Amino acid sequence: MAHYQPGPLGEFRGGVGGIIVYRWRHLKIGRSSPTKKKRKKKGSESQQTQRSRLGVISRYLSKFTLVIRDGFPSKRMKMTSMNAAVKENYHTALVGEFPNIEVADALIQLSKGSLDHIYRPTLHISEEDIVTVKWTNPQHQKLNVDDEDVVHLVFYSDELRRRQMFYDTQAKRADGFIEMPAYVSFMKGQVHAWMFLVSVDGKRASNCRYLGSFSFNKK
Repeated sequence: MAHYQPGPLGEFRGGVGGIIVYRWRHLKIGRSSPTKKKRKKKGSESQQTQRSRLGVISRYLSKFTLVIRDGFPSKRMKMTSMNAAVKENYHTALVGEFPNIEVADALIQLSKGSLDHIYRPTLHISEEDIVTVKWTNPQHQKLNVDDEDVVHLVFYSDELRRRQMFYDTQAKRADGFIEMPAYVSFMKGQVHAWMFLVSVDGKRASNCRYLGSFSFNKK
């Protein structure tokens, strides 16, 4: 890219040969015109498999952007939370062979970190569709474990693929249980649930725990 001074014929804009001229602020800019790129070859089976796996896991995780920001708080140099999540799940949460590659919901990690995880989590749904999640707090906790660590719950509906419910600050580690709002039961079809913890300062997270899949009783 370069800028030019108008000649005796005055200023011009547009394309001239392989150059496009335009004005930017007080400068006149000339740059090469874009050339049509040749269509890339499909690549080897290994390359196609890699691209397919990356596409499948990226599309799946894109629905959980806000969740992943909390679940992967320790960003590596030149790596976003989403990139860290994709890298983590690329090798562990995909099943099947190309071209039939799918995500195994139970293997998905929406969080990853050094914070002590949830112990023995269980999910129960009453006849009135009230969702209760319980967990155990060991009598002797590990170092750097805080009773105030915040519980995060995620619900995702297969039928409503663009709908996921994310709850933070609903309960603390020390509480041992949480009863979810009734409107969770409005989710349709098979619903998947995950759970993880985040420190009060938001700098650390625990590994994610899959709570299972279930359906609500529809009256």
